[in-house]
Amino acid sequence: MAQGKDFDAVAFPIKDSELKAEFILADPATSLSCHEKRIYLASGRNLEYDYLVAATGLRSRQMHFPNNLKLGRYNLRTFDDAKAIGAAATPEKKVVILGAGFIGLELAATLRALGCSVAIVALEAIPLSPILGDDFGLAVQKRHEKEGVQFHLNRSVQDLIGDQKISGVLLSDGEILECDLLIEAVGSQTNTEWLEGNNLDIGNGVLTDNSLRAMRIDKSRVEDLFVVGDIARFPYVNIALPARRIEHWNIPVECGKRVGREISAIEGSESSSEFKQDEHFNPLPSFWSDQFSISILSYGEPKIADTISLLEGSLDSEFIFEYRREGSVVAVAGIGMRRKISALREEIRL
Repeated sequence: MAQGKDFDAVAFPIKDSELKAEFILADPATSLSCHEKRIYLASGRNLEYDYLVAATGLRSRQMHFPNNLKLGRYNLRTFDDAKAIGAAATPEKKVVILGAGFIGLELAATLRALGCSVAIVALEAIPLSPILGDDFGLAVQKRHEKEGVQFHLNRSVQDLIGDQKISGVLLSDGEILECDLLIEAVGSQTNTEWLEGNNLDIGNGVLTDNSLRAMRIDKSRVEDLFVVGDIARFPYVNIALPARRIEHWNIPVECGKRVGREISAIEGSESSSEFKQDEHFNPLPSFWSDQFSISILSYGEPKIADTISLLEGSLDSEFIFEYRREGSVVAVAGIGMRRKISALREEIRL
């Protein structure tokens, strides 16, 4: 967005000749019959399968307001979303961002660099606190404030102001913020409606077993239906907690590798010495986030910790936090110190 790059500059290269796959675009799946082993597309076309890999991902969560204006409102999920925001966010524009998670904060940093004024509205008292803890979140907030970002925390947007186009937002405490753009960064929803009617457990994404096979509500599994990426809700191996979805960049990659090997093993093309089908899927989640001059790096799942401690460094400079649950390290995260953080990932047990 900040650099104005076109699609080809950011797209992952796909070698069609090596992949040997047919791409069916602009014709999404609308329903599935596990019994018939067939999916139905919006065009009316249907496809029979031997194995189905569900990888339909997420969409941005949409807010609804009494004065539910559309012009001047944006979400960030796709390349086109980023281009639209970049085109509208010219210098001196007033931007309100709803949400103080990673998307909201990264947007704030980018838009300040583009010369916009930025205000963030969020329900939580401290940005990133539910994920990384209060002290980490406060350190990030202070660095944003030094760059001119304004925070309106413990508040929500109650309504939009304007006739045809947004000119401001009404906050829950009665304050009005003027804005030219409202960007909603309030989470996402799973694209799983097309799986309904098959008795699958799709309450929050799709529940899977430890091999990423879809699970039915009656706890039986569907042998030929695999689920990967953001919609996969897979079990912990070493922690007594409910299965979880992880929306980190490396999870779709790890899911894809596992499912590819599962199917290859069934078809007899995966050597038993290379892959053990009874091995539980247990990837190490990781993410990074660049905001202004700071670089955040995390391994593991900090949000499940019951104890958080500053391991090294200073909150006004570079630092590392350690996250433990019942005495075991479940995550490490910090600003800077990337080499040390990467080395500590070996201690994580999930």
